[in-house]
Amino acid sequence: MSSNTISPETLRTEYVTPDKCIFSLNPSGFLAAEIDGKAYKRVILTRSLPLTLPDEYICISDIEKNEVGIIEKISAFSPEQQKLINSELSQRYYCPVIEKIESIKEKMGHFYFDVVIGGVKKAFAVKDITKSIRQHGDAIDVTDIDGNRYRITDFASIEAKSRRKLEPYLY
Repeated sequence: MSSNTISPETLRTEYVTPDKCIFSLNPSGFLAAEIDGKAYKRVILTRSLPLTLPDEYICISDIEKNEVGIIEKISAFSPEQQKLINSELSQRYYCPVIEKIESIKEKMGHFYFDVVIGGVKKAFAVKDITKSIRQHGDAIDVTDIDGNRYRITDFASIEAKSRRKLEPYLY
């Protein structure tokens, strides 16, 4: 078999269940796991579908980025295990929540947002507004020119003034 050939073994996905997987923190504070009796001193978690199914299909990889399994649903794990999983994911997928939009101004092809996040004013720029704003049900994600993502968790629940400022850019 040549190195360019993909074998069925390569494509096989192993789902990890709570009875065969235990997460813990290693002495350095990183996430570790024991899966089917095999110890991994450090594991990396990534969401397969971060926007549409953030709590399902979580990929577990070893430190060399080799996939060791997939968590089908975080909710299948105990509350203690869920806390470890969610803590790891929140570090990788940090996404500040926009509480209020004070202004959106266009200048030379860029859109400048003045928003409130956690009670603090924040400003960021967006280059291509049609590609940088995505609506997912009630939530809206905005990606700035540096690749940082901001979220409005429930568009209908923010004040009407803020909604009116963003509505022209929602297609």
